[in-house]
Amino acid sequence: MTQVYAIQSNDRRRSSFFPMVEGAALGTVAGYATKYILPLTQEEKSSDEYIKIKNQINTQKTQYNFRTAKVIESLKGQETRTLAQDEFIKMFDGLKDGDHVKYTSIRKAMKNLQDNPEQLREFKRVCKATSEVASTTAKQCLAAYNLVTKHIRPTSFFLASGAVVGAVMSLFNDILKTEIRQ
Repeated sequence: MTQVYAIQSNDRRRSSFFPMVEGAALGTVAGYATKYILPLTQEEKSSDEYIKIKNQINTQKTQYNFRTAKVIESLKGQETRTLAQDEFIKMFDGLKDGDHVKYTSIRKAMKNLQDNPEQLREFKRVCKATSEVASTTAKQCLAAYNLVTKHIRPTSFFLASGAVVGAVMSLFNDILKTEIRQ
C-alpha cells in the first residue's frame, strides 16, 4: 500500500535554504530579462524626452539627408535613366540637409509626366519605394530608442523583485512537496 506524507520529518528533509538561494538566483535572471521584455509604459511614452525623439525621428524620414543623397547619387550613376527617374532627381536639386521636398515640386513633376501614364506610374513607384525605405529606417530608429528607454529603467528594482519572487516560489514549492513512501 502506498502512503503519501505531506510533511516530511526533519531528518529526511533537506535544508530549505539552498532551494531558496537557487530560486532567488533564477528569479534574479528572470527579473533582469523582464526589464527588457516588458513593453514601454504609458508614463515612459509620454515623457518629454521620448516625445521629442519620436517626433525628430518622424520628421527625419521626410527630410533630405545623407540617405536621400545616396539614393539620388545611385540614380544619377545609372547609364540610362527613365524620364520618371529624371523628374525624381530634379525634385531634389538644390536641397540641403534638413530641407523637405515641396508639394509644388511633386505636383510639377507629376504634371510633366501626365502625358506618359507609364512614366507617371514609374515616378509614383520610385516615390513610394523611397518613402518605404524612409519609414523602415524610422521604425528601426524608434525600436532602437525604445531599447535605450528600457535600458534606462532601474535594474535593481527588477533584480530584487525577481529574487524575492523566485525565493518565495522556491520556498512554497519546497513546503508543498510530497513524498510517496512504499
